[in-house]
Amino acid sequence: MEKKTEKTKVYNVIIMDRSGSMWDIQKPAIQGFNEVLGGVKAAQTKYAETQEQFITLVLFDSASIDEVYWNADPSKAAILTAETYVPGACTPLYDAMGRTLTKLEKELKGDENHSVIVTVITDGYENSSHEYNLAAIKALVEHLKDEGWSFAYMGTDHDVHGVSVSLSITNVIKFEKTEEKTLETFRKERRARERWVEEENNFNLNCPNASYEERIRFEKQRAARFYQED
Repeated sequence: MEKKTEKTKVYNVIIMDRSGSMWDIQKPAIQGFNEVLGGVKAAQTKYAETQEQFITLVLFDSASIDEVYWNADPSKAAILTAETYVPGACTPLYDAMGRTLTKLEKELKGDENHSVIVTVITDGYENSSHEYNLAAIKALVEHLKDEGWSFAYMGTDHDVHGVSVSLSITNVIKFEKTEEKTLETFRKERRARERWVEEENNFNLNCPNASYEERIRFEKQRAARFYQED
């Protein structure tokens, strides 16, 4: 079998709520995200022959929507701390998603050898967006799913499943707003990404000359099982 020479670019995107109500779980949210980051760093080393990992972290509240890092080399991405993750203000969920997804889609246009997994993390309802509304975000998510992107939603303290359905996201975790349950959920996210890159590696090894259409088929087939651990 001919060895594939071009690495697949894997885009790990996390859009994380930084509104005031996240104070309750600031510490485990920081620790949990850092564990996820550690998993991406490990994948970068483990699958270096077939993949190139990138990580994007967007923190959002109504004071600002910040790209802590954008398509960064995971080995150079700094961990979160109590100084860099300070919850406050309201929840512009739609604007955070809209800006992030639109920008990334534009940057990936013309690149047919990539894989994208976007995870949204929030503890409350949208309440302060100005640029995007629910209909626009749902349409954007559905469009990107057709392009092979995958989406996941981690939520607490609101109708998590109702909101995720309204966004057209089917990979969902609802967790209790405690330190233990928050950490447990982030660890599930890390394991999900570990499985994700392993599947990507296997696809690249088994189908070294896959066409763009074959890659999209592969991405769509696994899109709804991100959190499945069996």
